[in-house]
Amino acid sequence: MNTLNSSHGLKADQGIKTYGQLKLELIQRGLYISPEILESPNVASGVCPGIPGEEVTLALTENLIVKTFLKPKDKAPMKLKVLNDKLFLNSGDGEEEEVGIIPLPVFLKDLMKHRTPLSENICLDGYCLNIFLRAVDKGEKLNMSKDHIISIVQSAFEEGAADLVQINMDYCDKKDRGFQLLAPVVESIKKKFKTFVALKGFPPQEKRTIDLIYAAGFDLLDFPLGGFAGAADAQGEILSSQQVHDSLEYAVGIFPHGTVWTELVLGPEPLDIVKKKIDQLTGRGIIPQLKLLATSIYTGKDYWRVKEVVRHLRDAAVRDRLTLKWLYPNCRCVSPLDAQYFTDDPASAQLAAKPVYRSRLGKKAFEGFVALRRKLRIKDVSDSYESAGL
Repeated sequence: MNTLNSSHGLKADQGIKTYGQLKLELIQRGLYISPEILESPNVASGVCPGIPGEEVTLALTENLIVKTFLKPKDKAPMKLKVLNDKLFLNSGDGEEEEVGIIPLPVFLKDLMKHRTPLSENICLDGYCLNIFLRAVDKGEKLNMSKDHIISIVQSAFEEGAADLVQINMDYCDKKDRGFQLLAPVVESIKKKFKTFVALKGFPPQEKRTIDLIYAAGFDLLDFPLGGFAGAADAQGEILSSQQVHDSLEYAVGIFPHGTVWTELVLGPEPLDIVKKKIDQLTGRGIIPQLKLLATSIYTGKDYWRVKEVVRHLRDAAVRDRLTLKWLYPNCRCVSPLDAQYFTDDPASAQLAAKPVYRSRLGKKAFEGFVALRRKLRIKDVSDSYESAGL
């Protein structure tokens, strides 16, 4: 992992906007694209219609992406320009950075023409295909059929639009948080496609269910602390931060090193408290990611707060020797992997480590490693689906 060069830090602090600062401002302030530019094929291919407004995903540089919303000219200080057939981001202070538009795959554009429940529950985050599921009919089935899910994954892979899949499971008041419904889905995905599958959701009530989640085929696990902790179940019990911490810590003993994550939202609490939370997580082998949120009032001070936390996040990952190769670029999160984009000037910033998904050789090797480790781990799982009540 690369460490921060002090001269780079000075350059960034002297007024040159980092890629990270541009990403944060795009998330918070939006972007204006003129009708002429918006109608051009290259730009139009990346615009995603939605409610309340349209969105577009920009590649600020290799492996650093951001999804931002379109705003009227008089309300968006950041604008997209065209010069010599290249796209440039004007941040309103005279600086311009060349950027790219990430086009939507054909299958997704076709689905979004009709805005069906199917299209509203899938999206691309870089090269990760996100599928959003929830339990319906009193928790007896998912809102999407297994066949629909498999067809979406196949379409994404056939177009080369995705390299991995993330299942995002909404809150379910069942003890297993709906895992019983997800098991056949992930098993089918792994059987048909050579890919990694991530699960983002709520921790189950019984920790041994995490053994079964891994045994079913999930490779990556994300129990977010930001946005999930504090949710109430049907009995009025609160899913506390401690419960999420306990589940994450248990999962570290089941999943391979570097594949258990969580998300933190940077709120108004003192930075010392935020840093302490990060240290507690990294010290247990859990990788924190900082989720960037839009704010109702932009003050310009948010970036310096984010930057300090990101520096600490990177240093904590180095100190605790976290494996970062499983991470992948995320439109709205910052991980230790891409911390230098927030701390270094654009000329010197680079990814701390290459994600395994971007290397065919690395991907093949890790697939073999994961398959072997899973077989060995499953032998240690004493609870069967029947004995666990699933």
